[in-house]
Amino acid sequence: MKKYYLQIFYQDLVPETQTPRVQIDELPFQPLLLERLAALGVIEPRHSSLTLEEVDKVSRILRIRQSFGVNISGATIIVDLLDRMEEKEELLRNKSGG
Repeated sequence: MKKYYLQIFYQDLVPETQTPRVQIDELPFQPLLLERLAALGVIEPRHSSLTLEEVDKVSRILRIRQSFGVNISGATIIVDLLDRMEEKEELLRNKSGG
């Protein structure tokens, strides 16, 4: 009787090289802050790097934190709500044709 073996390979459909990433060491953020944001699910560091969108989000969180004196969790919620509002406004603009 013959034996057959099946090998399964996992491959991302969109390679990470297509998304521009910035090394965490090159950023002006404290490593502890980035660890906390990663634990909250705000960012997903891969290979010690972040996407440009994630870098922008961290910057916005820090600006809101300094401007309004809220904690990291509060600033994260505010940024998330602002992002959702922008998405809704864009959808409304696209639906209205202008």
